[in-house]
Amino acid sequence: MTSASNVTKQSVYRQLLGVRAFRHLWFGQMFSQLAVNTLLFVLALRVYQNTSSNTAVSALFLAYGVPALLFGLIAGTAVDQLDKRRMIIICDFIRALLALLLLFTSHNIFMIYVIMFINAVITQFYVPSEAPLIPKLTPSHLLVSANSLFSFTYFSSLAIGSIAAGPLLRFFGPYGIFICIAVLFVTASLFTSGIPSQSAGTIGFRHVLNYNFVYLVRRIWTELFDGIRYVTSSKQLFDAIMLLTGTQIILALLGSLGPGFADRIFHTDVRDASLFIVGPAVAGILAGVVWVGTVGYATAPFRLIQRGLIIAGCTLVAIAGIAKLASLDMFWWLNAYHMMLPLEMALFFLLGIANSFLDVPANSILQQKAQGSLRGRVYGMLTAFVGGVGIIPVIVSGVLADTVGIAKVIFILGVGIIAYSAFRVRYNIGTTT
Repeated sequence: MTSASNVTKQSVYRQLLGVRAFRHLWFGQMFSQLAVNTLLFVLALRVYQNTSSNTAVSALFLAYGVPALLFGLIAGTAVDQLDKRRMIIICDFIRALLALLLLFTSHNIFMIYVIMFINAVITQFYVPSEAPLIPKLTPSHLLVSANSLFSFTYFSSLAIGSIAAGPLLRFFGPYGIFICIAVLFVTASLFTSGIPSQSAGTIGFRHVLNYNFVYLVRRIWTELFDGIRYVTSSKQLFDAIMLLTGTQIILALLGSLGPGFADRIFHTDVRDASLFIVGPAVAGILAGVVWVGTVGYATAPFRLIQRGLIIAGCTLVAIAGIAKLASLDMFWWLNAYHMMLPLEMALFFLLGIANSFLDVPANSILQQKAQGSLRGRVYGMLTAFVGGVGIIPVIVSGVLADTVGIAKVIFILGVGIIAYSAFRVRYNIGTTT
């Protein structure tokens, strides 16, 4: 018999998907995120296939992360003045063209970096255009459900994109895969076109050209610093942004080190890296998101985040430890009986659960505390932090993986997270959240 709570949840999501504008935004996000994640992991595999270098793969993630540092804050400020619906459509269409351009350039590593850089610049305008539309297109009593649905879709698309990257590369080949990705971007733009115009109260694309360039620069600069002051003056917002940055860094590290881990530790085809590493991690995130939304929400955010940090740190240490043990003669049975792979996959799944303990409460804080008129700038700062702060460990880990070994890099990361957890408790960081 269906419980009353399940009926209520079904009714809420049925109401939510009954809102036509929200439904179009959600489907647009679904196809766009699937295209972005598939493209990133396909290119990571292509780069490793051509170079056999973790550093080269890290450079790809660097090309994807630098634009967030350079343009994230500016883009978040700019889109607050423009029609966000039109901005999303333009972003998806341009990214479809970039995917098609890879048909002719994917054999050239330098061009892959350039195209990924441009793609990431476009994404800086997409993210702060999409997120602020959720409260605009959703009835207030359904906002929490809308945010949970978008979070679930984000991580689901990450899972599907990462896991499907290898099989799709096999099926479509090194060129047909980019046509498939371009179609996903175009489909996303078509769904978004069904959203009502969001031009009311904005400058408008045509009017921007009529403004004096110096005036535009001054206006963006002023509003940029207003956004920075707003975030840094709120301990809750700043703490949430730092936590979300950390969760994205962990996923980026798994993506950049994944091909090398599959090759050197698992001794499998690099195209299976997403299946064995990123896939279980994202599946763990999805499982964790469901648990937090149904049971874990009753736990204080500070405690939930602390548990996430401790579990993540210990899991990374265990992943590195098993990889090291498997290389020793006395633990030959780990490889002989094919035990290492399922053990490591289980640990990556646990790492994903830990990540959800950080991501869900931090995302809730960000949605609740960011004011409507400044949401674009808040999300712009988030993307800037992910790109700016996140680039450093991704680059360093890639270089260290080629010099000291992947297992040692993962061990160092785990110890660092455990140390930060202790630091957080010692100074009561985030207790107000």
